[in-house]
Amino acid sequence: MATRIFAATVILLTALLPVPPAQADTTIRLDGSRQAANAVIQVKGNMARLAPSGQPAYVIFDKSRNLAIYVDTARKTYTEVDQPTLEKYAGMASAMRQQLQLLPPAQRAMLEQGMGGLMSIPRDDGVPDLDRLQSVARGTRVIGGFHCQLHLLLKEKQAVGDVCLSSAAEAGVSPADFATLMAMMDFMRQAAGMAQELTGGLTESTRLLLSGLHGVPVAARDYQSRQQFMVAGVSGQPLDAVLFNGYRSYRQQDLMEAIALGR
Repeated sequence: MATRIFAATVILLTALLPVPPAQADTTIRLDGSRQAANAVIQVKGNMARLAPSGQPAYVIFDKSRNLAIYVDTARKTYTEVDQPTLEKYAGMASAMRQQLQLLPPAQRAMLEQGMGGLMSIPRDDGVPDLDRLQSVARGTRVIGGFHCQLHLLLKEKQAVGDVCLSSAAEAGVSPADFATLMAMMDFMRQAAGMAQELTGGLTESTRLLLSGLHGVPVAARDYQSRQQFMVAGVSGQPLDAVLFNGYRSYRQQDLMEAIALGR
């Protein structure tokens, strides 16, 4: 899938500036340690939109259908992914990896190159395994004027990062928008755990925030890469519906085709 599509998924629910809780729509602007990590999150009703900075692709989450829509504006294509699709792909990918591991390195490399991202075996690059992350509460902090609960994130009892989570009310996020954003985060976590190719653009820091903790992430740090993320601002201005349905004029492709093309 598109590089860094999920790079800001982990910080979906952030909001550092006060916003009236009854706002109709929400726009969240994220700043990372590097400009490439910046992103904009927009919410309108049951729809959430994540657009990484400087990327031609973005993702939409439809809470009413519980599916993600990956849009590539450069190729003018979109791919819908729901839970059954994820489960089907995860099983196929697992079987492919097992077969590839039995082949000589040269033959395996040739097959991987010919199939693009479809059959690649993830390397041990130090990216935390989502299913193995644990968290320990470390008291409250005040960041950007918001009270948040600090959670230390552990992998095999070693600290790999931390995230400070605020309540929706404290962050100024309406209950409806909070529910949509949390649903999106939960879905992205499932996608990352079941099909790593869907989140190949995630950095160490952004993966850390898919730890399963519920709340509004106000800030996050990755100890290994020394990257950190904070919310730059949030607004409640009405959003144009075309931001969430404009992709419908593009060509639809299935998940296997999208991954094989290396999106």
